[in-house]
Amino acid sequence: MLIFKNVQVIGETEIFRAEVAVKNGKITEIAERIDAPATAEVIDGNGQYLSPGFIDLHVHGGGGYSAMGGKDAVVNMCEAHAKYGTTSILPTTLAAPIAQLKTAIDGIRAAQSATDKVHILGVHLEGPFLSPKMCGAQSPENILVPAEHDYADLLSYWDGIKIVGAAPETDGGLALGKAIRAHGAVASVAHSTADYDMAQTAFQNGYSDVTHLYNACTSCHKVGVFRHAGTVEAALCNDKVTTQVIADLRHQPAGVLKLIYKCKGADKMYLITDGLEYAAMDIHEGEEFTQENGMSVVYEDGVMLLSDRSCLAGSVATCDKLVRNMYKTVGVPLADCVKMASLTPARVVGADTHVGKIAVGYDADLLLFDDNITLSAVFVAGHRITPKP
Repeated sequence: MLIFKNVQVIGETEIFRAEVAVKNGKITEIAERIDAPATAEVIDGNGQYLSPGFIDLHVHGGGGYSAMGGKDAVVNMCEAHAKYGTTSILPTTLAAPIAQLKTAIDGIRAAQSATDKVHILGVHLEGPFLSPKMCGAQSPENILVPAEHDYADLLSYWDGIKIVGAAPETDGGLALGKAIRAHGAVASVAHSTADYDMAQTAFQNGYSDVTHLYNACTSCHKVGVFRHAGTVEAALCNDKVTTQVIADLRHQPAGVLKLIYKCKGADKMYLITDGLEYAAMDIHEGEEFTQENGMSVVYEDGVMLLSDRSCLAGSVATCDKLVRNMYKTVGVPLADCVKMASLTPARVVGADTHVGKIAVGYDADLLLFDDNITLSAVFVAGHRITPKP
């Protein structure tokens, strides 16, 4: 049994003083004072925050390993992110041939039972049904047209498919959105050229989420002398739509992050790393790498770029950094920052019955950190993990 004392508990909407008891991996009591049995381990938080563990729903790799690399690679990438406070994770694939995606799914499914240091919630398929005009760091030759391929076979391959990113404007893209939703997964507008009207149509045809808002999607732009709204504005105006946001201060500046938060709030905006293999590890300015999909990338100024420096190629962020940026730089209240990295993503994939908040009966996925979001302890189902210093 664990009992946390002298902590500031981060709740759904407020931060409060309390003590928290944990037994058999679950939170069993939250009270102003808990009498500790002689056999209990008492953890003195020294006034630090006690937070629910972070949940990353969009992450391609970490620690030098890829979500596409098989069971051991998936375990290693997920455990690397756990050291930065990510206690639940959705390994995310890159656009690839369907047979290769099935192999990647096999590895992720096998990894679920191969680690107790992080919860692997399923898989996020980012593609392959994307727009070639918005491919970004996705490999163009691996982008497929929905109407020309048996996506039903892919969707039925595993009930652990939780999110599928797709471009609704492609041939068969709207039907794909309905199929994803019927499967029980979240259809997310991703790497898409959809304008405002098409995006709103997508939201009526199964899509309920937008992948890394402002990145690889349209926003207000000029056609001739007139301005046209895009997917960004459609998402900001639609109160039912959730939005993934890479809050690394490279994909969007603080002012844009503040705008998204103002429009969507902590219940519809959630934080993702979009981390590549090189997240959650030490890398150096100017280092070049080759992604699992063969795309060459370079690390510059805190972010990954395509090697020709033509566009962003994913982040090297970790969840603690995202929360720190939103709190310290953007100025969002800490309880909301944590909610966007825990309960809101849990709700998106239907995992909020057991993870995402500090409540009796929930998994004891807990973090201790100071006001600078510097982690001093990470617990997954009550088991302690040493955080990355």
